[in-house]
Amino acid sequence: MEVFAPMNYVARSIKTEQQYNEAIALIETLIDAEPGTPEMDLLELVSILVHDYEQREFPIETLDPIEAIKYQMEELGVTTVEMAELIGGKSRLSELLHKKRPLSIRQIKAISARLDIPADILLAIA
Repeated sequence: MEVFAPMNYVARSIKTEQQYNEAIALIETLIDAEPGTPEMDLLELVSILVHDYEQREFPIETLDPIEAIKYQMEELGVTTVEMAELIGGKSRLSELLHKKRPLSIRQIKAISARLDIPADILLAIA
């Protein structure tokens, strides 16, 4: 890949992987730019263009809250008995894991604290 002079860069929407790689290389050359300089202005502009490209080309899938709960239970060794006690009983846990009943705010807080899952992820099932 050819290295180019930062100030000769023509800002444009990034549409190809090659343009993306060039923009990343440019960001790497500008990363230590001083605030208030043309280089910093260019760094900010190119960063926005890269962010836009990444949002289009590499979208992040929405995390399923129930899958997050199951995953964290397994990772942290939390048993179904512990979870049932945490949220109010075995039937309540079963309803939760089968998406038959929403969580209360109290349950979201308890699950978030115990399983280290951000509350905003759990709000999708509230």
